[in-house]
Amino acid sequence: MKGTILARTLLGLAVLMLIGATAMAQDSRTNTITINGGRTTVMMKAPSNLVTHKMGKQPTSTFYNNLGSGYQAGVGWTISDGSPINTEYTPGNQIVSLKTGTTKSISVGVGFVTGANGGKVTLDRDCKGVPCGTIDKTHLCRGQIHNLYTFGQSSTSVESFKCVAKLKKGKPYWVYVESLDNSWLAWNLSTSALGGLIEGTDDVWGTPSSNANVGALRIK
Repeated sequence: MKGTILARTLLGLAVLMLIGATAMAQDSRTNTITINGGRTTVMMKAPSNLVTHKMGKQPTSTFYNNLGSGYQAGVGWTISDGSPINTEYTPGNQIVSLKTGTTKSISVGVGFVTGANGGKVTLDRDCKGVPCGTIDKTHLCRGQIHNLYTFGQSSTSVESFKCVAKLKKGKPYWVYVESLDNSWLAWNLSTSALGGLIEGTDDVWGTPSSNANVGALRIK
């Protein structure tokens, strides 16, 4: 027990040190900043416990679902285009379809920080471990999300849109989120899943990583 408390204390101190050392942008109205070179958005009042748990059995009605009972409030991947971040960040998460069939909808837990309150979500094929083609050029389905909640004020709210795409069981796919011009959003981290992650910077995909924190996402 003492070891667990010490570990959590050290984690909290590490997060505070990281925030202090690498803060890149800040929105004073919401007390929100970016860290990790701008790629991660955090609300200063957000919990410092970033432990991610293994996903349990998912409902058979979904192709993918890491929402569970909610997601991390106030901690997420930065989504931006233009000011105030001044870099276009497009986070993408890889999923593996649980079944073969045609999807109906996609839901994401994305919060609004500043700028235009809306964004775009894309479901794309996987090509050798990365999304196919270049950002915005290819997709299986794509939809707009609007009227997002203020980042850090919810751990359960999701935005959904109609998505009709044919998926195959066991095959990987990618979902990525974009903001509107001169806007800053954040894709809240799931509390129940790890997976594939890729970061698009100024419309160029970076190097994908595995076993990373992923954004709150459900595909039905």
